[in-house]
Parts: sequence; structure tokens; C-alpha cells
Amino acid sequence: MQQEIQQERFTEKFAEEVARRLRQLFANSKLGMQIPVVERHRLEGFMQAGIYLGINSKTELAQLMEEIHIEVFGKTIAEHKAEAPNAWVFEEIDYRQFDTPAYERNQ
Repeated sequence: MQQEIQQERFTEKFAEEVARRLRQLFANSKLGMQIPVVERHRLEGFMQAGIYLGINSKTELAQLMEEIHIEVFGKTIAEHKAEAPNAWVFEEIDYRQFDTPAYERNQ
């Protein structure tokens, strides 16, 4: 029982930290600041760690990102992407090219 409570608290703290980082990133983007690639990747890595550790699912984090985006910009991610496709700071990276070993890709 105690362990479940601790796990729940840990999950809440993780979600709060992701939300804080997303708010900061989106707020800076809204102000027109160029988001450093390293910051974007750091946040993506943090979120991926949460998925890997089973703290949150990809769906839960995507929903959180959508909610915070609406909070900051007043529109959905899809609406924002449609209006300014080059302004979107997150992109889905397709890693399928790395499924083939490098020595085969480079021949």
C-alpha cells in the first residue's frame, strides 16, 4: 500500500515536471524565442524516459502536451502546425533508417 502511494506520488511529480518544461518551452516559443535544439531534445528524452520506465504512456504525454499547448497558444497543435508549419518545435522523428546496420547502409 505504501509503495503504491509512493509510486503514485512519483508519477504525479514526473507529470508536473513534464508540464513545467512544456509550459516553459511553449511560452518561449510564443515570445518568438528560438528554442535551442538541445533543449528540445532534452525534453523529448525526459519524456521518453518516463515512457520507458512505465511512468506515463506516450498517449498520456501527448495529451498533456496538447493541453498545455492549448493553455499557452489558445489552439491545438494541429491548428498551430497548419498556420505556421515551420514554427512547430517538436517533430516526429522517423528512426526506421537506423533499423538497418550502418555497415549495410554505407555500402
